[in-house]
Amino acid sequence: MARVLIVGGAGLLGQYACEEAHRRGLEILATTRGSPAPRPGVSWRPLDLRDLDAVRAAVRDVSPDVVLNAAALTDVDGCEDQPDEARAVNALAPEGLAVACREAGARFVHVSTDYVFDGTGPADEAAEPKPLGAYGRTKLEGERLVLAADPSALVLRMSGVFGWNRASAKTNSVTWILKMVEAGQEVRLFRDQRITPTYAKTGAQAAFDLADARARGVFHVASRDCVSRLEMGEAVVEAFGIPGARLVPVVMGSVALKAPRPPAPCLVVKKVEETLKRPMPGFRACLEDMRQTR
Repeated sequence: MARVLIVGGAGLLGQYACEEAHRRGLEILATTRGSPAPRPGVSWRPLDLRDLDAVRAAVRDVSPDVVLNAAALTDVDGCEDQPDEARAVNALAPEGLAVACREAGARFVHVSTDYVFDGTGPADEAAEPKPLGAYGRTKLEGERLVLAADPSALVLRMSGVFGWNRASAKTNSVTWILKMVEAGQEVRLFRDQRITPTYAKTGAQAAFDLADARARGVFHVASRDCVSRLEMGEAVVEAFGIPGARLVPVVMGSVALKAPRPPAPCLVVKKVEETLKRPMPGFRACLEDMRQTR
């Protein structure tokens, strides 16, 4: 039985990765910085990504066939306040994992973000990254350090990852909208930022399928639709049949944001579709799957 180490297994993408690995019959070891939530077939290991010795030891001790790094410091504004911690988690820890994977002969899959771009238009994998803030800069540095340390590694850029969080009350771009509208509250959504949202289930499946295909380098993994935050809200309300939702369009400039946001970091997914020989799902199809698995 192949063994997988999922770094950040308690996070949103990590949860779906654990489920996908379990479905595939893999032996699963997962790391968490906090208290682990019981999951079928998962053995847990504590790990603080700021401790590089512990990061390398995790790979050495587990001796996995595949390592999936689903952990990151994703608080965009928080990264502006804590750039050193953002670099430690988003850049240096991934580099340490890549070095350890190369030495152990393990496949390394690292998850990055659309915020490596300035958001001036749709971007494929060949587009030049131009991050606007500390989050995007540290994630881009992580990409480059990973591929320099292990050229056989996979880097998967995702965008606005969403899905059911079964491990904590932390919301994401879709569940926050649901929580607000079901409570009858007004939901203010940007009409001038467009993204290609990534369903965590889609991301987990693509990660393992690309690893199995021995793919390497950078891939964009997201839905096929480039939608505004407001359009996302409208789709959520429609998919879950919520009457009387109060969605209020706003512009990014009307909100006090510490870090700049790229206006349209829309990921082109042609490369992953051609590699896996299947289309990436549309955003509404992902919402329907969420509705059915609530």
